Amino acid sequence: MLILLLTGILVSNAVTLKREKSILYSRVVISGLAFSSLLVYNNLHVTSLGSGIGIYGGLFNVTAFTLGFNLFILLIALVILILTAFLPRKVAIKELGSPISIINCDLNYDKNTIANRTGESFRIIEYPLVTLFVLSGSLFLMSTGDLISIFLAIELQSYGLYILCSLYRDSESSTGSALTYFLLGGLSSCFILLGSALLYANSGTTSLDNIYIITSISDVQIKMVESSTSNYLSSLYLYQAYFYHVSLIIMVVGFLFKISAAPFHF
Repeated sequence: MLILLLTGILVSNAVTLKREKSILYSRVVISGLAFSSLLVYNNLHVTSLGSGIGIYGGLFNVTAFTLGFNLFILLIALVILILTAFLPRKVAIKELGSPISIINCDLNYDKNTIANRTGESFRIIEYPLVTLFVLSGSLFLMSTGDLISIFLAIELQSYGLYILCSLYRDSESSTGSALTYFLLGGLSSCFILLGSALLYANSGTTSLDNIYIITSISDVQIKMVESSTSNYLSSLYLYQAYFYHVSLIIMVVGFLFKISAAPFHF
């Protein structure tokens, strides 16, 4: 459903000639998110017979936990779009700028002036489209089960957030904050990619389940060697778990940069 929404709005943005359509696109996206929430709710029975389902070769895992969080994110995005998509960012009516002018002026009902349809927010039709990209990355990140899909989902979400920060191109603060966020996000992406590369170099796999199995077996073998007096077990080449620890620390630093957690929020 999200892919259909993205494709439809992309094509509509490409062929449209009228730019004042942000309210229409917002209504379409809100309807699509409501339908997507219903689809996720109806799919909760898929995981009732087991622990979950692995799809696309294990890149994503569908479980009751992931579906529950997907439903939560969809509902939150639905509420955010309802609150932000239909109201102008700034309402400025010069004739009603002071109490004296309100008393002296004639009360004429002008729908266009009151709704401020010429405001900046109503001319930005990319807002619901970029929101869909951010939402898609968030949903993919909840269900990911591989280092590759983790990185791709984070980047899909981050690039949409960079654009949302710089949506008002005439604002200096908006452009400055977007540039700062982009530089910080690029730095954190480098840390995440470096940690993922080290994990792959030390294990030969990118699956989170396989990495967990390798570390568990290594810990068991190390305990067997420490408790054994056999020279044969002592001479075995055992995988050192601290290789994983260093790689995970680098990845965690990248994630902390992404969520702007102290002291990585500067």
